[in-house]
Amino acid sequence: MAVKVIERTYPGKSADQLYGEADKILRRLGEKHGIACQFDPAGRKIVVPEMMGVKGLCTTSDGRIRIELTHGLLGGALVGTVMSAIEEKLEKLFA
Repeated sequence: MAVKVIERTYPGKSADQLYGEADKILRRLGEKHGIACQFDPAGRKIVVPEMMGVKGLCTTSDGRIRIELTHGLLGGALVGTVMSAIEEKLEKLFA
């Protein structure tokens, strides 16, 4: 299994603020693609169950969002598309 990581820093933003933004992004993507993500606000993490060979984990801490996408051979083609969509949304945060 290969792991791709998207990590962005947002100095001065709390873990709770960043979790809220990550929640919005992943909730919309999940609804769009019919994926039932597991949201854990207390633990500030979001688990994306495997779909089409790709699964994810999003964690937030003060000033940082980290998303890990794990995929096998079948998910290799899809992971690039998913990463692009997420990165585009993260670039627009707090702009």
